Amino acid sequence: MKLFKCLLIAPAALGLIAPIATNADTAFTSTTTLGGSAYFTTGSVDAGTGGANEELYSQYRVNLSSNSSFTGEDNLKVGLKVGNASGPLASMDNATGAGSDAGGALSMSTLFYSFPVSDLSVTAGPLLAQDDVLAATTSAYSDEFRLGSMPFSAAGSEKGPGVAISYANDNGVVASASFVAADGADSTKGINTDTGNDVTTVTLGYDGDGFGGGLIVASNDGDVGTDGYDTFGGGIYYSPESFPATFSVAYDTKDPETGADATDLFIGVDYEVGPGTLSAAWNSTDVDDNSDNTDITGFEVSYTYSINDGVTVTPGIFTVDDGEGEEDTGVVVETAFSF
Repeated sequence: MKLFKCLLIAPAALGLIAPIATNADTAFTSTTTLGGSAYFTTGSVDAGTGGANEELYSQYRVNLSSNSSFTGEDNLKVGLKVGNASGPLASMDNATGAGSDAGGALSMSTLFYSFPVSDLSVTAGPLLAQDDVLAATTSAYSDEFRLGSMPFSAAGSEKGPGVAISYANDNGVVASASFVAADGADSTKGINTDTGNDVTTVTLGYDGDGFGGGLIVASNDGDVGTDGYDTFGGGIYYSPESFPATFSVAYDTKDPETGADATDLFIGVDYEVGPGTLSAAWNSTDVDDNSDNTDITGFEVSYTYSINDGVTVTPGIFTVDDGEGEEDTGVVVETAFSF
């Protein structure tokens, strides 16, 4: 009987996130795809605190994404995520678990609708991240291990009700502009108010055959008790025809309303070796506060190879110097499943 109930309930539950048109003669001709990814991350990190964090431990992250089209050109995207990251491995690129997600709590990560208007693509929704609509490509580095580029202009930390437009032509020129109200779901602060936290982002770039780059400008007006900031960053990437590698260089700056300015330089290389890709990156974050204690330098090397079409394994090492003589040095193996 319990099995029979499950067989009845399961299709109904799936129907909530995957509507399928039942009448081809109507205007509602929806096509929905459900995809996802799962990450198993296992490693040990010496956090430079007397070996307190050297134990081997493991964490996970799961993403689910539903994409529905009602006209063939539009897209309703619904995203969910869950993870249990903690400790030093919480800084891995694919980690989820900080804040409200700690302990493996399921949360909504994305909810927006995109549709074309002439040569433009318009995106709007109640849960749009600052980096969801960035037309410009400032780095082609894999960004799937520990380090990443553009930590200020493309941080994606602000999320809420938002709207964006993007443009791309056949010559490779791309551009986008977005507005996200991080406090837009709060009735006491609202959208685009003096007490709300709103961020505006504009990008311009070019994607050619084997090379390209872009610029990103972002401005956060802050809110009551939170300082705003302005950022400006850019990057380029290049893949030579005679060499199976991609080189990326990105530079990002942040000018907060209060506090010290900051800059970040990132250099990354992806090189095809054997059945996989060898990746190496270096970045340096400099905070202009007349002290070396807040500067951070990091380096990583990883190798990603595919077991099959849906499974990849990435072993790697990283080291991050926090400027105070303490280094986080980690050895990590990450297995990714896509479906």
